[in-house]
Amino acid sequence: MKSVVIFMIALVPLKGIEIKVDYRYDSQGFFDNPAAKVVIEAAAARWSRIVNQTLLHVDMKDEELFDGRFEIIHPGTGKKHVLSAAASKESDFYFKVGQPAADEYLGGFSLDKNIWILYVGGRNLGGAGRGAPIGGARNLAEIYADPESFLNRGFNLGVSSLTVIGGTVSFDLDRNWSFGFLQPEGGTALDFYSIALHEIGHCLGLNARSVAEFHDLIKEDRFVGDNAVTALEIDASKEVVGLEIVKSSEDYHWRDGEYQSKIFPLGTPLYFGTVGAGNLQDLLMEPVFNVGEDVTRLEITNVDAAALTDIGWSVISEDPPRGPDLHLEIGASNNGGFVLRLMSEVGARYTVQTSPDSFSWVSVIPSFVGDGGPLSWSDGQEGTYDPFGPASSLAHKYYRVIKD
Repeated sequence: MKSVVIFMIALVPLKGIEIKVDYRYDSQGFFDNPAAKVVIEAAAARWSRIVNQTLLHVDMKDEELFDGRFEIIHPGTGKKHVLSAAASKESDFYFKVGQPAADEYLGGFSLDKNIWILYVGGRNLGGAGRGAPIGGARNLAEIYADPESFLNRGFNLGVSSLTVIGGTVSFDLDRNWSFGFLQPEGGTALDFYSIALHEIGHCLGLNARSVAEFHDLIKEDRFVGDNAVTALEIDASKEVVGLEIVKSSEDYHWRDGEYQSKIFPLGTPLYFGTVGAGNLQDLLMEPVFNVGEDVTRLEITNVDAAALTDIGWSVISEDPPRGPDLHLEIGASNNGGFVLRLMSEVGARYTVQTSPDSFSWVSVIPSFVGDGGPLSWSDGQEGTYDPFGPASSLAHKYYRVIKD
């Protein structure tokens, strides 16, 4: 089929958190598959476009007293893994006063402003995935509860549990995963994008057993957050008394098959395989992936996004405005495709995004950092990955460039 290519060039300001995916604990090699890596990055970017909370810089150092510690569930083993900002046991204040040694000594730990870290990996699980917030390791409970602490990053006002550092996710090694973007396989294959969205939601505190901000809004096994209830009543056109919660030993979920909501339309959802814009789907944070026939993917719903605001996060209420167009040159590449060229600014980051329908956008990986000189990208360029593939494989293909 002959490809029809339309270029849409936009400068779209990015704001809020950036979920940075970190693969250092992928000891089983789940993300050696580049397709899996691209999909988890896309799911993280989807949440990043929705959460417009700002977070202060984190800088833990090897202190004489009160070395920073935090605890993760190791994505590759499932075991608790304590990290310390101390350089070693010898300089670890907590070890010297009788606590167990940390599992890993970092010699300092820092996160840039607005960066929220997501450790990912694969292991054998009973379910498809397991996501959890990063928690405190004894000493951090009081630090999180102190609204003046830098660890609260100017955000958490003292409830003590809503994670502001990041989360950890493991995916089942033996699952029949579908890593496609344009056509989720369906059948016995499980859409990795949908499950990744769900597990990152747990990491952000949604339906998370360890997060006080969430379980404090549960009354008689119903979540009564005002925003989530209102969103459900609007989409379902009926009054409800909270959303019924199903509790497990690991997490909370909305009762399976009980509620439906529309896909949250802001932040460029990925509509392929879903019920489509303006239609009702099961809530993302249900325990069972109920799809079939033409519906092979779940997206973030209005209710899921509203529950995020109930537990304290700030969520976008409108898409970022389109800024002035970038000055791009469009030409032919050596392989017969298209090439985009622009003059960059020093330190600015440029991300090429592509779409087969001008609604469902994905980012070409990696982004480019400007040095004040010319930048270029060609369709199918070696060393970059475009989840939708070259224009020649599509009936239509749209492009845009985002400058951050």
